[in-house]
Amino acid sequence: MTQPKKPHLPIGYWIKKADELLTERINEVQRANGLTRTEWQILNSLHETSGATKAEIVELLRPFASAAALEATVDQLIQSGLVEAQQSGSARVQLTAQGRDLHARALEVQQSIRRQAVQGITDADYVTTVRVLQQIVENLSAMKRTD
Repeated sequence: MTQPKKPHLPIGYWIKKADELLTERINEVQRANGLTRTEWQILNSLHETSGATKAEIVELLRPFASAAALEATVDQLIQSGLVEAQQSGSARVQLTAQGRDLHARALEVQQSIRRQAVQGITDADYVTTVRVLQQIVENLSAMKRTD
């Protein structure tokens, strides 16, 4: 692995820059499917979990958007026929057949972004990076707020 070109910049810079570029690239490539990164994330979350409540979606994706924006996006996906209640009156939602078809097409594009994003990174380095970031999150989450 090559050394970063700007090693003097802190980890927070690289985390934010990586997220910013991921959002830009995902929005660019998913535009052909009529999706934004947030819409893709919701569809993918519903695919992986076989359904969830709005509250569960908000909890999972809260780092990416506000609760109000996530709830509005779920409502928009329901109105567009991509997502539906699991059963009449249920708070849990799931992908419709149309949503599953769109997810499958969008997943192909998403996998190409993932491959590009980790190009030149070994599996071991990727696992280490994720483990380190998880530990940073745990450490900072455990800190007592003093304000």
